[in-house]
Amino acid sequence: HPYIYKVTFATASESSALVIRPFNEKGTLKDLIYKARPKDPFLKKYCNPKKIQGLELQQIKTYGRQILEVLKFLHEKGFPYGHLHSANVVLDGDTCKLLDLENSLLGLPSFYRSYFSQFRKIN
Repeated sequence: HPYIYKVTFATASESSALVIRPFNEKGTLKDLIYKARPKDPFLKKYCNPKKIQGLELQQIKTYGRQILEVLKFLHEKGFPYGHLHSANVVLDGDTCKLLDLENSLLGLPSFYRSYFSQFRKIN
């Protein structure tokens, strides 16, 4: 799918898994929002609220549509994707591409599990 970031190498054993992707110089959507460089340390990148910038309306429309299209594709294939957040969206030009599709296959809990588990009626 054009909105899924490619994997260069993947392997798994009974106790671990390894997935390698090409490094992206532009970084993630989170890096764009925080005006951060991908190689900077986490605290330097994301702990300065003065650097946070919003996105232009056209960027929101474009990225939102691309993300919804890939989520629709995954849903139609019966593939769960519970790790959608700005750090799992890579920017490739004006194109968004999702990362970490393998998390559900590896049994990792959804990014939002802690939010859902507080509601008793949701299974």
